[in-house]
Amino acid sequence: MVPIGVLLVNCQFFKFKRSKLDQPSGTSFLKFLELQRQYGPAVRLGPKTIMVSDKEMITQVLAGDDLKKGDIYDLFKTDNVDNLFSTRDKDIHRHLRRLVSPSFSVKYLNSLEVHFHDTLLVLMDKLVAQIHANEDKPTRIDTWMMWKLMALDIIGATAFGRSFNMIENGTHIVPDIMAAQTKDIAWVANNPNLVWFIKLFIPVRTDPKIVEFMEKIIEERIASGTRRNDILQILLDTKQSSDPNDRLSNIEIMNMAVMFLGAGSDTTSNTLGFAVIELLRRPSTLKRLQDELDMIDLPEDGVFHHQQVKNLPYLNAVIKETLRLDPVAANGIERIADRDVVLAGKLFVPKGTAVISGIYHAHLNEDYWPNARAFEPERWLDDAPVPPATDAYFPFSIGSRGCVGKDMSLFEMRMALATFVRRFNIEAIPDVMEKLVDIRHYLSLTVAEGKTDFLVSIRP
Repeated sequence: MVPIGVLLVNCQFFKFKRSKLDQPSGTSFLKFLELQRQYGPAVRLGPKTIMVSDKEMITQVLAGDDLKKGDIYDLFKTDNVDNLFSTRDKDIHRHLRRLVSPSFSVKYLNSLEVHFHDTLLVLMDKLVAQIHANEDKPTRIDTWMMWKLMALDIIGATAFGRSFNMIENGTHIVPDIMAAQTKDIAWVANNPNLVWFIKLFIPVRTDPKIVEFMEKIIEERIASGTRRNDILQILLDTKQSSDPNDRLSNIEIMNMAVMFLGAGSDTTSNTLGFAVIELLRRPSTLKRLQDELDMIDLPEDGVFHHQQVKNLPYLNAVIKETLRLDPVAANGIERIADRDVVLAGKLFVPKGTAVISGIYHAHLNEDYWPNARAFEPERWLDDAPVPPATDAYFPFSIGSRGCVGKDMSLFEMRMALATFVRRFNIEAIPDVMEKLVDIRHYLSLTVAEGKTDFLVSIRP
């Protein structure tokens, strides 16, 4: 057991500046990956910052010792209101999670299925209409945008109480504003010191147009006296709590709903986009998935029920493997040692050290995953010759700060991917596929700007 500064003597010693590593924008996750390949599973990035990708260390950081979120999360606090994502206070987080967790219970998710179903029905009808307009010939569609619009409409229906109608109209003030802020948020994460200085003089507020939109929705729902099975209703129900501490204010409800929009749209839609990319790169996997889905009776309206697909082995294997190769948090998950700790019994980390869990490197580690860079859903099947390293798999994080929307995301992805692959033959467009090797990480892993027109050819 030795101090990290001694243990990692071979590591280049430099003051950790995300902005310098993130050139071009959105590529710092690749720099982190290279540093861990060069120096091993524990890399000192600066005087008080380390990154670890050893599975035991990550598990200890996120779950065993449950280290506090790093101070970078304070930069994402708006309206001086805590939400599940930004709060660093464990007690506040525990309290907020208790209030919203009913929204993500299995029972409540089943009641939300109608919103998933209705949105998918609109999407499928639009795709069929595009094919008919093309005289029923193979038709090019942008699947990256398709999934994005679908995910936004589902979050609108569940967290905001109404669909944004993005599939039909392509635009809405709330997601449009959020999309415009995505790169700003990435810039904030990579320039924390400058942002701290700016925040001293300019408080961070939610866009007034979003505030106006949300206030109207909340007022209308309360005035109507009707209940609707959605996340917004769960948040509004807190107002009737017998415990005053459990009653969320309108600004807290609005802040939470906006957080769900940011956390639940791009993350799910990008994963679906990467799933299609990976399936097209290895056509045999697409064929095997189609064969599995062809064995299931498609309902008359052309959209699968979740009950029909939730336990399909290969469908779930495809989603799990996509989350391994293309994890949402490829840039790492930051915590801070709020006390002296020893990771995996061998790495001393003094109090005040920022610890970044490098899950991307853990997911691509050949010691954990044979043929780690290959897309092999078969590794998740019961008859796999080598069982999957589930203890080195962190797509939704783990521990007390694990993603509260995990089950909702998987629910949505199963229904959407199964329905799309069952309804259409999908063919790659070679020159488009060549561009999709260039990926970036902003709020989540995505394809590079200007290369997000992920066109594929579909036919019934």
